[in-house]
Amino acid sequence: MAESKIITVLYVVTDTETGYDKIGDIDGGLFDDAWLESYIKSHGSERLIEKLASMQMQVLSAKYNLLRENGDVCVATEK
Repeated sequence: MAESKIITVLYVVTDTETGYDKIGDIDGGLFDDAWLESYIKSHGSERLIEKLASMQMQVLSAKYNLLRENGDVCVATEK
């Protein structure tokens, strides 16, 4: 079995008692700079960039689907 390691974590604010944070804020997600530089030296940046792009596309796709469900996006049809 392959061994894996957590390299970053994202958190969503679900409760707050301060005026600084808002419910729904996203926190975390940054890489340790030394780890990141070491990773890129050893493996290059392509696989990491591709994974991050996939995550971004997932978020944008979900946003588009929600907008389309609400009728906020025009759906192009073929002529």
